Amino acid sequence: MAIANDHRDGIRLSHLTKSYGEVRAVRGIDVAIAPGETVAPLGPNGAEKTTTIDMVLGLTRPDTGTVSVFGSSPAEAAKAGAVGAMLQTGSLVQFLSVRELLTMVASLYPHPFELNDVLRLTGTAELADRAKAKLSGGQTRSVRFAIALVADPDLLVLDEPTAALDVEGRSEFWTAIRAAAGKENSPAKWM
Repeated sequence: MAIANDHRDGIRLSHLTKSYGEVRAVRGIDVAIAPGETVAPLGPNGAEKTTTIDMVLGLTRPDTGTVSVFGSSPAEAAKAGAVGAMLQTGSLVQFLSVRELLTMVASLYPHPFELNDVLRLTGTAELADRAKAKLSGGQTRSVRFAIALVADPDLLVLDEPTAALDVEGRSEFWTAIRAAAGKENSPAKWM
């Protein structure tokens, strides 16, 4: 499936609202993100940054308003393999090795990034033959980053990517992000 307009449209959120019962979580967001821009939503806990990200990814439907990713719906962009995400929640398959898990995820995308490059870039090469059940919290976070990256997405969404990482892990993570963003054929053309 081709994404409309060759990604020239970027990402658009128009008049987005989302409520949970009486709680108005998202109140009329209007944002346009151009190709190549890096955006970091900031706000206190409960500011509904994750809810907004979930709407961009098509995981949650807005009550009103629209989301456009590369001129298409979030579902169409995801189906085309144009979106990779590292969310706050979720778990990994317990008894697969990191390499097996990444190979499985890569097989779902039309043009995945080279597996060994993803392992090297995300600092997970030494974990490649280890099962998820044998990973620490920080190592699991790094593998989740590798999973988001292996698709070679045009849009990479990272929701609190350094949560559960120690100071050294955070530094290594941001070094990997800068390396990925700086490469011409990077798996992180958008972040």
